Amino acid sequence: MDNASLRKRQDTLDALQAGRHTVLWFPPYSPDFNPIEKTWAWIKRLRKQWRLADVNALLFWFFTLVTLY
Repeated sequence: MDNASLRKRQDTLDALQAGRHTVLWFPPYSPDFNPIEKTWAWIKRLRKQWRLADVNALLFWFFTLVTLY
């Protein structure tokens, strides 16, 4: 279960145990251990470096990147 307060209530746990269910708890969320969080942080850093004031430069880089794939 996801550690939401609703699911931690004693009456909820009692109902689950009465139904002979086993409760498996998820570990606390840690963005440090989630690879996608590191990827998004990297993308955000790149975006900050790519501040383009010129529309022509923006279009140039857009079409350059699009044609690579």
